[in-house]
Amino acid sequence: MSMSGENREALGALDPRCIVAIADALQRSWPGSATLTPTTLNLGASLDRHHAFVAAVQGLCDRGLLAYEALLIGIGGPEVRDAALTARGRALLQTDGFRAAA
Repeated sequence: MSMSGENREALGALDPRCIVAIADALQRSWPGSATLTPTTLNLGASLDRHHAFVAAVQGLCDRGLLAYEALLIGIGGPEVRDAALTARGRALLQTDGFRAAA
């Protein structure tokens, strides 16, 4: 499955490093779910990385690619509990075309 221009544009505003890290972690936990944090995804602990992580999670969810039980933001940073790729997300985010675009 190749990644269409529309799909690239839909993800273009999101941080590609965050998207790849999230997709990789959730592909490994498929068909289950996982708890995600910027630290466990090796994205760093800076406030900018936390913002990029939250924006990526929200953007993936808004596009119907990711589902999660809770997004917690506290003093330790953001945490997404029971996150899982949707069928659409799994199909899109596992492609080589997506990896090349990211």
